[in-house]
Amino acid sequence: MRQGGAIMLLSIFMFDESFLRIVSITFTSLVLTELLMVALEIQKWSWVMILAQFASLGSYLISFFILPTYFDVGFIFTGSFWAKVIVITLVSCLPVTIGKWLQRRCSPPTYLKIARSRDGFDI
Repeated sequence: MRQGGAIMLLSIFMFDESFLRIVSITFTSLVLTELLMVALEIQKWSWVMILAQFASLGSYLISFFILPTYFDVGFIFTGSFWAKVIVITLVSCLPVTIGKWLQRRCSPPTYLKIARSRDGFDI
């Protein structure tokens, strides 16, 4: 909920000139946020997971051309668009990522404690 609100508010703030641009930036930030959050949660990658991430990203990029009425394709391929997408995606992902890192650091799960003590690492 917080991530979606951050994406919407920043998109409206940064792209107040066109509704089509707001839709483009919002959906792009949402897709990248979800792909990033999934990638950060995976502990052990497999080729299927990598393939799924690239397939998701590829299908989204193809949708630019299949659904041109929903995306401002000319604007999507500008540096300004991608700079704003990166800022919005980081603002929506960074607090959650830092919170999860702090939680794992301050209160690690049992399996991690056991693995660290077995490998000789001090918690």
